[in-house]
Amino acid sequence: MQKLGYQRHGHERLINGMTGLMMEGEVFIGPVFYQRLKHMVKEKEHARSRGPRQILTRQPVEGRSRDGGLRFGEMERDCVISHGASSLLRERLFEQSDPFTGVVCTKCGYIAQPTAKNTIVRNNRSFCKLCNSGENCVDVKFPFAFKLFVQEMMAMNIAPRLQIGDTRQSIHVEAVNAVS
Repeated sequence: MQKLGYQRHGHERLINGMTGLMMEGEVFIGPVFYQRLKHMVKEKEHARSRGPRQILTRQPVEGRSRDGGLRFGEMERDCVISHGASSLLRERLFEQSDPFTGVVCTKCGYIAQPTAKNTIVRNNRSFCKLCNSGENCVDVKFPFAFKLFVQEMMAMNIAPRLQIGDTRQSIHVEAVNAVS
């Protein structure tokens, strides 16, 4: 810099172009190369309210190219919890993702067979295979992914028992070894 006529440590006197006043500051004057930004905001824009879902889990597919939903991960969940917005969390992860209405026997706690609509099977009532009756069966809303989880546990010979609260808002799960 000194060979080109500038101060050695970059302490130069500049003139403010708006006021005309002299300013002193540490600057470096040199060539700057610009490169075109390849990622444009318009190409990144993505939103959806309804759209395709995965066949197995019934959750929205991911990815902009497949018209998928925006992912709501663990960090986003933690942020919502820290703000005390539990109703928003319930709506995001439960009601808008993969809602499901299942039938649970309140006597034994197992998932029962749902009502056979438009048929005369079992007098058109829900039925619990363990209790061999349908008297204590109630409809309970929970995520479809939870139903898949319970079915996978049953396939591993673990019998989860769902304890339904009075408000039918909460489900307590107790896992016991299956009785053969």
